[in-house]
Amino acid sequence: MRLIILPLLLSACASFPELDGTISDTARQAPYPRLAPLPDIVDGAMDSNIETELAARIAALNARAERLRRIDIAALQ
Repeated sequence: MRLIILPLLLSACASFPELDGTISDTARQAPYPRLAPLPDIVDGAMDSNIETELAARIAALNARAERLRRIDIAALQ
């Protein structure tokens, strides 16, 4: 517990950099970016090759999870 207190106390003494004036006037006047709904982004990024790779990865992870569930932890100790 004492080891945690010292870094916390030292970090409380840190000075924060001045952020005022770091944004240019051009950046302040720029419009906000257009936000796109998530399904549009996902639909445009997914092709059949990626879907096939993801399905294979999901199957492999599910198989690994099943193998891990079968391990008798008490026998390992």
